[in-house]
Amino acid sequence: MRRLDRLTWAALGAGTLLFVLLALTFHLPQRLVSLVGSRPAAHRLDGRIAPGEYQFEYQDPASKLVFAWSIVGDQLYGAVSSPDTGWVAVGFGGGGPLMYGSDIVIGDVDAHGAHVEEDWANTPTSHVPEAAVGGHDDLLGSAGLKTASGTTIEFVRPLAAHDTTQEAIVAGQTRVLMASTESSDLTAYHVEGHKAVALLNLFAGPPAPAGGGAALPDHLTDVQIMLAAWMAVLLLIGLHGVAARWAEGGAEEPADVSRERTGVAVALIVVLMLLELAALVAFAVGIALGWPVWQLGVSLAAGLLALAGIVVLYSRAFVRWEAVRVERDDGIPW
Repeated sequence: MRRLDRLTWAALGAGTLLFVLLALTFHLPQRLVSLVGSRPAAHRLDGRIAPGEYQFEYQDPASKLVFAWSIVGDQLYGAVSSPDTGWVAVGFGGGGPLMYGSDIVIGDVDAHGAHVEEDWANTPTSHVPEAAVGGHDDLLGSAGLKTASGTTIEFVRPLAAHDTTQEAIVAGQTRVLMASTESSDLTAYHVEGHKAVALLNLFAGPPAPAGGGAALPDHLTDVQIMLAAWMAVLLLIGLHGVAARWAEGGAEEPADVSRERTGVAVALIVVLMLLELAALVAFAVGIALGWPVWQLGVSLAAGLLALAGIVVLYSRAFVRWEAVRVERDDGIPW
């Protein structure tokens, strides 16, 4: 194989460097380390949201209320945390107005421990224990902790609803309400406290925040777009040079080496064609299902890169030999 020229080496080196810089802007090294090195913590009802204890977490940026949860078998493990030092609550479902019809887990922590119960919102602005309206408190366990920085309660409840005052946790969007106050009276309205409402898929987790918090956010910064564009161009130039040199081979290659090289080229073209087909199918499915922009872009870029590889391999490994064969068939002696 001929030595790669300086342009190919420079393009490969610069493209690789830009890839590293782009990965750093996405914090990919830290995410990979945490993914490989950390193990999910066991759920402990101790009033603390330990790192890795829950599968999913949603934080409302305005109120600073945090809801963390896991689906384990037929049960929901949940925790809600607030900067307030009174009661905290999380509600599920309810058709409204406001919180009417919501299935609420509410609790406070005092010197005697945590007091957590399951309520039902009987009016838009009030709630009562489910037992008071003919329902049942189905909490399987609870705990809480109050510190100077706020209050946290944890609980376990079934996914299924066993009476009309409860909300079944099912796949799809669930209306989740969070609230807290400085009062320890569970019936006190949270006029001066915090509150938040979100639509969450409790089986799949919250949507990725725009511009951060996910490996590949939907909205990239100008710097990330620039790095990605130049990285793609330089790597394509470098890979094109490598593939071209490899496909051309040496000037005086034996026939068996040329045949072996052609066989490898055929195998690579088949693989690239499968990749091209998979990328196009993924792009079409993503359009139909409304995938995030970055997923659509990745699938389309993979398809274009595979197509470029097919063109390079075919032109370098077959067109030259086809031209020679035609010339020989014309009867010209060589």
